[in-house]
Amino acid sequence: MRYLIVAEAYRDLERLSSRLALTERLAALLAQTPADLLPTVCYLCQGLIAPEFAGVDLGMAEKLAVRAVASTTGTSAEQVAALVRETGDLGQAAERLLTSPATEPAGLTAGLEVGEVVRTLREIAAAEGAGSQGRKLELLAGLLARATPVEACYLLRLVTRNLRLGIGTPTVLDALAQVHAGGKAGKKVLERGYNICCDLGKVAATLVSGGLAAVEGLRVQPGNPVRVMLAQRLADAGEILARLGGQCAAEYKYDGVRVQAHRTADGRIELFTRRLEEISDQFPDVVELLAAGLGPSEAILEGEVVAYDAAAGELRPFGEVMLRRRKHGIDQAVQDVPVGLFCFELLYADGEDLTMLPYPRRRAALEAALTLSPRLRLTTAAEVTDPAVLDATFAQAVTDGCEGLVCKSTGPDSGYQAGARGWQWIKLKRDYRTELSDTADLVIVGAFAGRGRRAGVYGAVLLAAYDADADVFRAVTKCGAGFTDADLAALPARLAPLQSPHKPARVDARQEPDVWFEPGLVVEILSAELTLSPNYTAAWGQIRDDAGLAMRFPRFTGRWRDDKAADDATTTRELAELFLNARRTPAGG
Repeated sequence: MRYLIVAEAYRDLERLSSRLALTERLAALLAQTPADLLPTVCYLCQGLIAPEFAGVDLGMAEKLAVRAVASTTGTSAEQVAALVRETGDLGQAAERLLTSPATEPAGLTAGLEVGEVVRTLREIAAAEGAGSQGRKLELLAGLLARATPVEACYLLRLVTRNLRLGIGTPTVLDALAQVHAGGKAGKKVLERGYNICCDLGKVAATLVSGGLAAVEGLRVQPGNPVRVMLAQRLADAGEILARLGGQCAAEYKYDGVRVQAHRTADGRIELFTRRLEEISDQFPDVVELLAAGLGPSEAILEGEVVAYDAAAGELRPFGEVMLRRRKHGIDQAVQDVPVGLFCFELLYADGEDLTMLPYPRRRAALEAALTLSPRLRLTTAAEVTDPAVLDATFAQAVTDGCEGLVCKSTGPDSGYQAGARGWQWIKLKRDYRTELSDTADLVIVGAFAGRGRRAGVYGAVLLAAYDADADVFRAVTKCGAGFTDADLAALPARLAPLQSPHKPARVDARQEPDVWFEPGLVVEILSAELTLSPNYTAAWGQIRDDAGLAMRFPRFTGRWRDDKAADDATTTRELAELFLNARRTPAGG
């Protein structure tokens, strides 16, 4: 299969904005794709060459990619860099150079094959050590020398992590269902398959080889992260118990990094974040805790890594555990910031998929699987049937240094719903119990140039909540308060890889920021209240036909939620629930 087919589809996708049109064009690409290459093309549509959790890093520095373009086109790196500044994009610059008669490689533009592109990109990703930069340069230049101009454009965007197509995994699943699963009816099966393995290529391969029945037969497996189950949120203890059938397990909600630990058959222990980053090297002490205290020879366990003084029995602030998220100086960080692992779920143990079991049986299996120690703990949990007891448990959790509670259903249908944000789990956090304070994890989708003292940096950002039903990010507020000068100085570099020359297809906003960004960076925001607004699109039409929701007096709390992917952000549905709950609760109540 020619890579040009994929590149041309990329170009078409980049120009489309409606979810339906994007799905149709993607379906056309998948229909053209041979069965043996379908997993590969699905990865390519994610901007990847392997499952995200595999950690295959294609992030080639732009300076090195510029040198590869210069080598291929017979120009200088300075000339290429100047054209990049003019066009704002290395891919466009390369396409222009390769289209020019003065620089087009003679007779060497027959084009690339998908298979050779991916094989070479794997070699580029694997190159390390002495001479690796030269090897990467040689391999990329070799591909560019045989690429058509449009292939070169998107190949360069892929290797420099600038491939922005306006589609997420849900849209790829829509297209897969349309082509290979009989339409929308098969989407739920594909979603579940993806949620329990986080591998779009595996789902695609299983689908084309065995049909929907084979995808339904997929089970959780150590080594393949499971998309985490998420919670709704409410502020009233009585309403929480009513939602959960009159009783719940109230677990402490710790303020740390949620991890999913996998012990595979070879004894290896891997730690994954909810963003599918493998962080075992950053927390070798947690790996050691599990090696000593986790019983099953194969297992998938979830817990919260928290900065923790075991001698004093004291939980430390979230900011301290984030100091552990580094690539260098790990040994010193382990000494400076000791952590504990507070475990709350067991999803798999020695051949048994536990996700379908009700919560009480999973909790019992978790307790049996662990040999506890001062820093390997179970989350504190209590069975509750009375609103007053739930309020008291909440107050004790806050006193003990936690954010609040996660109230979990204990009924027969309380299985672990991978990737779902349903009413089986409900968060009760202290932020929601204050009269006019609601925190939300929102995604930066735009920025406004600073003025006055903030001239030369971004003065405010446009923030959006995630609409999971439409796979779109809808604007909810503009925020400049709470950012320190250091925060603002760091923002351009943090956001540069996400910058877009136009409003991204997955962003729904009526505002016109000075710079647009693809959804990627999540921040925690504190707001005085939610209000109806004709100018913001979050939860549009859910409360009133001609209005969405906006935040009043938003303020950045100082917490960068690097542990969260964009689609883990607060949803528009959650915001609507918060608004309605606040309307039902009298001031001071």
